[in-house]
Amino acid sequence: MVTEDRLPTKPLECWAKMKELRRKHFRHTWEAKDRGDVVIMGIVQYLLSIFAGLGNYANPSFGPYFTTLMRNPDELVKCLESVEARGFKKDICAAMRCHLGQLYAGQSTHNPLGGECKPDFIFQVDACPLMGKTGQLAGDILGVPYFVIDFPHSGSQQARQYLLDQMQEAISWMEKVTGREYNDELLIQAMKNEWRSMTLWAEVCMQVQHVPAPIDWRHLWSLRLPLVTMRHTEEVVDYVKMVLDEVKDRAKQGISARGFERARFTSEGLPPFFYPQILHHPEKYGAIYVIGGFGVTEWGAWDMAQDGTWTPAKPHWERGIEVRTREGALRTLVDLYVDHTNFQRTWTLQFRPQEAVKRTQDWHCAGAVAINDLGCKGAQVGVGEILNALGDAGIPTVVFDSSQTDPRDFDLAQVTDRVDTFFENLGLTRLEDGEAIPEPSGDAD
Repeated sequence: MVTEDRLPTKPLECWAKMKELRRKHFRHTWEAKDRGDVVIMGIVQYLLSIFAGLGNYANPSFGPYFTTLMRNPDELVKCLESVEARGFKKDICAAMRCHLGQLYAGQSTHNPLGGECKPDFIFQVDACPLMGKTGQLAGDILGVPYFVIDFPHSGSQQARQYLLDQMQEAISWMEKVTGREYNDELLIQAMKNEWRSMTLWAEVCMQVQHVPAPIDWRHLWSLRLPLVTMRHTEEVVDYVKMVLDEVKDRAKQGISARGFERARFTSEGLPPFFYPQILHHPEKYGAIYVIGGFGVTEWGAWDMAQDGTWTPAKPHWERGIEVRTREGALRTLVDLYVDHTNFQRTWTLQFRPQEAVKRTQDWHCAGAVAINDLGCKGAQVGVGEILNALGDAGIPTVVFDSSQTDPRDFDLAQVTDRVDTFFENLGLTRLEDGEAIPEPSGDAD
């Protein structure tokens, strides 16, 4: 905790590059067909390298208008209600209902530049049954082939081989449905880029342990976006290097994220995509969110110790492992996703509680704000256990109900009242209007 009310801050120079890469990804989504590139629909963000063997590809997810809907809650609710009218109940993942609404409405293939953009195939990593089923429905609705990879929830040798076999099968299937010969060299290079981007991103997150924090959770939330869609490219490796160099320099100079840091908190859970302003809440009290359990940290490659401590992982080449073949590249991807990300750890009770405790301690936080995500059953797993573990460690907590993508599950007045009370019980007081610090880095949402 920093007691000074005023700290030095300045805009992030890497912000413009993040915006440029976001625009590039969006444009490519709609221009790929004209360029002769493959278009893959599905939430494929966990195995980006595997598609690189087909050459350049675009991925509009199931809903290229997802962000547009999140910025217009009234239209978002209409989208969700249209799916529920078809018999899909609210106990189904809110994000998948949003994707299905776009699919049934014909929005998923509607090119804003004109005409339609039909995907070559559907590919879905089955992180939960609802994601896999949405992939199947997307294939049926659009009349295109689909492939679903069942992602294991353990790191056993059998589970690792199971994932490897599915990836091998997926490559043969993609060659068949596209008529393209798969290029193993492109796979190997993309895999190396993916590893490098993710190890660098873990180092960026570690820099936030500095007091004062050189950037905060809001910055990370936006800066992560190129990694979500393009981290298998050299361009994004260079981008993350740029971010890391700048954040290290800010930490060395004592440049702060917001110009104040009376207290630091973790945010355990995904904020509502339709109301990211919730991440501003601590700033009313001169405090900040610095880190969280997933949504940002999941794009890093980590070594995860038994006691819950996370440190940046070493890529395979720093561990003396050479990769020269397709199987070697795929095994290295299995290693990355099974052993060095919190992708699947999010859904299990084995690790989450202790990791939440260590995260709060290692990032020097005064407490934790937890989100009970009513729109995602997987995200709800372990919330109670996390709160108990934090409480046993003497860490103050508060929890509120929300949803990633359903505004009807979010009561702003109730959430505000609950979190305000939490901050005030910790002795924090609201900043006076004259104390407010101008936003140092543009739109951080």
